[in-house]
Amino acid sequence: MLVALLVVAVVLVVLGVGLLVLDGRCATLAQQHASAYLSAPFGHPATVRVHGRPFLTQAVRGRYRDVEVLGRLRVGEIRDATLVAHLTNAYLPARDLLGRRARELPCEHVEGRLVLPYDELARLARIPGLVLAFEGERLMASAALPVPGFSQLARVSGEAQLQLSGGASVRLRIRGISVAGIALPMAVLSQLLPSLDAPIPLPPLPYGLQVTDLTPTATGLVVDGSANAVVFRRYDDPARPTVQDERPEA
Repeated sequence: MLVALLVVAVVLVVLGVGLLVLDGRCATLAQQHASAYLSAPFGHPATVRVHGRPFLTQAVRGRYRDVEVLGRLRVGEIRDATLVAHLTNAYLPARDLLGRRARELPCEHVEGRLVLPYDELARLARIPGLVLAFEGERLMASAALPVPGFSQLARVSGEAQLQLSGGASVRLRIRGISVAGIALPMAVLSQLLPSLDAPIPLPPLPYGLQVTDLTPTATGLVVDGSANAVVFRRYDDPARPTVQDERPEA
């Protein structure tokens, strides 16, 4: 009797380990296949992680609760940006996933976070010699500008403020302006401020994301966005990911 129980226990342990290994291998295979649908913005295979275990129950249902996509990419004219996106409830039947027959991967909701390098934003601002740097808890800016009373270009500095403007650009404003730590008279500031108030064009975001928040950080400008009802197409499909507009017609 004891031997029989031990045999049953061993068999159960082996089966459990086997299922765990199978679950992990299937998840890895799914991540590789899902990359074909999610890599278009990157121009190369993106890193994809399917979260949630066991994976096999998600595969049987054909619905994946949390799919993470991350990598480095170019967004419009902005180079060396990074993206981390989370897809909630992505749908792909197991037979289509394994057979690679489906051309589309629908998803209920996408949350994305882009990090845009400050040197790229400064380049697009068209302010001569603009430098953006995060110091302490503030984003600081400096630029080489002609300042009344100075015989040559002076490096003007102050705190940079970045705000969303109309959804299509980021507005840069610089406050607390000084030259070599010396505050400037109001008459001089009134001449400089227009030169330090510049729009930075914001290209369309990957996956149809709409900007929800901007946050300056030590690593760059963090742009948070979200989108609903996104349909991803295979990377070799010339059509881009689309966002279905579910708003009723007027």
